[in-house]
Amino acid sequence: MKKFLDYQLKTRYAETDQMGYIHHSIYPQYLEIARIEFMKSIGISYKKMEAEGVILPVYTLNIKYLIPLTFDETITIRTFVKYLKGVRLCFAYEIFNENKQKTAEAEVVLVFAGADGKPIRPPMKYIEKLKDLI
Repeated sequence: MKKFLDYQLKTRYAETDQMGYIHHSIYPQYLEIARIEFMKSIGISYKKMEAEGVILPVYTLNIKYLIPLTFDETITIRTFVKYLKGVRLCFAYEIFNENKQKTAEAEVVLVFAGADGKPIRPPMKYIEKLKDLI
């Protein structure tokens, strides 16, 4: 099984700031899109998971901005699982521009929780799909 997913998307004009760069507040949205696609690629549907009463709220989010992204670039977001420890699931990301330059690095730690928002042990079916990717 592939241990990472490269997801491509096109930056949009509405995502830029006054300087012409993709605004820093947009990056978490890019990470979320890539994470959902990564999970789908390993057979985990966010929609199904939530319907079963399991949610993954964000615990921490760290982004290191290296090179600004601009409008109308096709970017690549490389997503992989860094660790699964207890209730915490950490994803790591690298974002590349069209010139294959790394423009950002990020980590998002999520917590497995029930529908009430309280932490729960990750269901075994998710552990099975994630364990070989670490």
